[in-house]
Order: sequence, then C-alpha cells, then structure tokens
Amino acid sequence: MRIAAVAAASAALVAAGATAAVAAPAAPAPSITLKAGAGTVRPGDVVTFTGKVDGVKEGSKVTLQVKDGKKWVSLPATAKVSKAAYKLTDKFDKKGVEVLRVKDGSAVSKSVSVTVR
Repeated sequence: MRIAAVAAASAALVAAGATAAVAAPAAPAPSITLKAGAGTVRPGDVVTFTGKVDGVKEGSKVTLQVKDGKKWVSLPATAKVSKAAYKLTDKFDKKGVEVLRVKDGSAVSKSVSVTVR
C-alpha cells in the first residue's frame, strides 16, 4: 500500500514538472558569428570582418575586441546590426598574431586570428 502511494506521488510530481517545462520554454541565447576577410595581412592593411547574429536586436552595436594577454580589449571598430548581420573594418599596424572577437552585451563570437607580417 505504501509503495503504491509513493509511486503515485512520484508520478504526479514528474507530470507537474514536465508540464512546467513545456509551458515556459527558455529563449535561445543570442549568438554571433565572425569571419575575417583575410587571415594574413601586411602592416597597415585594412581587414573586413563580417558575421551574422541570432537573438540580437536590430540596430544593436557590435564591437570588435582584441585579446591582450588574458583580457579582451574593445577596439574603436563598431557596427550596427542590420538584417541580422554586420560588417566592420579595422587596420592593424603591429606585426604578430591578433586574436579577435565581436561582442554585443553578453553575446560574444568565437575568436578568429589575423597574422600581421
């Protein structure tokens, strides 16, 4: 008798939990892609960066960031999201490998590398 009561209570809790999960689906997290127009450039060359966004508001500003040691530093290069996409450019003068990403609020893209030779 006791086992039947526990089983019935467990089934009721599982059913209630499943209903709650279906009733309030979580919104997908915003996402940003990033593609560099060139992987290797000469000092002073301009690089075009493009990407698509999902879950980011139209007209939002995305900012190009460069990795400096362990931290990310925002560059002056920004663009507004239009039709779920963006395009921005930046110039690199310092030789070496630059690791970059694009950020909008809490959404960040995967990083890309540009080698300046």
